Formats: sequence, C-alpha cells, structure tokens
Amino acid sequence: MNIAFIVYDQMTMLDFIGAFDPITRLKELSYLPDLSWKIVAETDIIKDANGLIVKADMISPDLSQFDIIFIPGAKEICRDVSFINWVKTSANCPLKVSVCTGSLILGLAGFLESKKATTHPNSFNELAQYAEVVEDKRIVDENDVITARGVSSSLDLGLYLCDKLAGHDAALRIASIMDYEHYK
Repeated sequence: MNIAFIVYDQMTMLDFIGAFDPITRLKELSYLPDLSWKIVAETDIIKDANGLIVKADMISPDLSQFDIIFIPGAKEICRDVSFINWVKTSANCPLKVSVCTGSLILGLAGFLESKKATTHPNSFNELAQYAEVVEDKRIVDENDVITARGVSSSLDLGLYLCDKLAGHDAALRIASIMDYEHYK
C-alpha cells in the first residue's frame, strides 16, 4: 500500500502531522510491513502558514500511482488551478482522504459529487457547493472518500485510518503508545 501525503505552501501543518504520525507507525510496528509513503508537492520545499518547512520526496508525480492520497487544509490553495488539476490525477486512487478545508480541494477536483463530507465548521457553506450533504461530524467515511472536520481531528483521522487499514487493535495500540486517550 502506497500513500501520497500532499503538502503545499500555507497549509496547516498539524492537519498533515496529526495524521502522518499514527499512520506511519503501522509500518514501524509491523502491522503493515509493506506500507510506503511519499511526501509530494509541486515544489521541493514548502512552508506552512507559520514558516515551518517540509521537504518533498517527489515533485508533482502522477497521483494515480498511489493507493491513498491525503490532503491537509488551507483555503488559499483552492484558487490554484494547476494544483487542483494535479490533484485530479488521483481520480483512480482507491481512497482519497482530507482533513479540515482539504475537503474543499477534494470538492474542487470533483471527488465529492453525490457524497457526504465534512470540513471545518467555518467552511460548511463552501463545502455545500461540492458535496451532496455536509455533515457536522468529526469524520465522514464514504468508502472511497474520507473527510475529517477541523485541525484537531487530524489525529483522530490518522487513528481512524489505522483502524480501517490494520484493524481496531492496531489503532488502539498506536493510540496507547501516543498516550492519546480519546480514541476508542
């Protein structure tokens, strides 16, 4: 299983890191020994909204080669047509995942048509342009698309994906190792 963690300038870093940490522990703890991931971007270096820097493993790859794409949130990127077109190359990926306003990116790419989805509550009205139903839930799973609410839901989303990919016991163990008592 191969995951693309899509990063971009001005993103909310916790959206990315909160999910990245538990998911990558699936390999470290031998739940999914064949799990691989790449941090992908349109440029080799990105800065989040506060200046934190991340270096990409791959620049603008065809996203169809991945089993899962993960998109963190930030609204500014929604105006970048080339970025949205790049995200569209993931159309055949079996699973598309977003946290916070990353769901707006999925919507702009056309992946939320006839779907339920969620996002940060301040963006519910915007999301309604793309999703059939906007749900006021922490995580919405539509099988091939999973969206999570605001930035603090990123850790819950990461553990939810651990559960979905490797089972509930794996997710509970990872939550325990992370000293995160809120995942049941």
